[in-house]
Amino acid sequence: MDEKVIADLHTHTVNSDGTFTVEEIVKKASEKGLEVLAITDHDTVDGLLDSKKLEEYEKNYGVKIIKGIEMSCNLNGKDVHILGYFLNLEDQNFLNELKRISEIRNERNEKIIKKLADLNIPVTMDDLNEIVKGNVISKAHFAEVMLKKGYVNCKSDAFKNYLGKNGVAFVEKRDYKPVDAVRILIKNGAFVSLAHPKLITENTDEVEKLIDELVKHGLRGLEVNYYSFSKSDKEFYKKIAEKYNLIITGGSDFHGGNRVNVSLGETGLNASEFENLKKSLKIM
Repeated sequence: MDEKVIADLHTHTVNSDGTFTVEEIVKKASEKGLEVLAITDHDTVDGLLDSKKLEEYEKNYGVKIIKGIEMSCNLNGKDVHILGYFLNLEDQNFLNELKRISEIRNERNEKIIKKLADLNIPVTMDDLNEIVKGNVISKAHFAEVMLKKGYVNCKSDAFKNYLGKNGVAFVEKRDYKPVDAVRILIKNGAFVSLAHPKLITENTDEVEKLIDELVKHGLRGLEVNYYSFSKSDKEFYKKIAEKYNLIITGGSDFHGGNRVNVSLGETGLNASEFENLKKSLKIM
């Protein structure tokens, strides 16, 4: 089987917590020899709303762009991310839901600011807005400000000691359930996949229980090919995908400079895997 990756279906731009613009990442995909690229920013489609620009990028760089999103959810204190592909961006109900999710994220950001202030680590909204290039303020932006101000030695320290799950300034986002994300994406007409299942929990029974539930609501894909998954991880989740008749998806989860150990296109779908996805959708 041809193992060359031709489609990277998990990438982030400056519109969420990546460091490249949409055009820059498409250009980079072209240079890497990719044929297909999905833009899957966290909880936003701001980088995908100008269809003419996207068509121009496709023409200039010879890369097919899939309009996608990664929706951030939580369940029983665990992060669950839902990927949506081939979005209908004229769906006003979907766009309104993203606005509501943005408000939930902003609530969390204000709480993080308060926690950091209580720890004598002032980070202001002005500080964050100075570095944010899109409309989404993420924990990666907090980490960047904290590094810039000398509160931490590196961004990973910011997550480990302050912003991550065991950090002293950690704030759980208000509940947004995975099943709600799947439902809104299905209503939109999107193809829905569960992102990086192993990262949810090491308890595979718990992950399978979640998959079983989401399949009932329209889940059609499982991100089996993920940059940090070992060969045995991929084999395990491939069997799970087969069991639930799910299509394999995959991507690098590229964030540019915010995840320096990951290269665009190092993980994704090879030609036969992408062909399988296309056949299931009868598209492209």
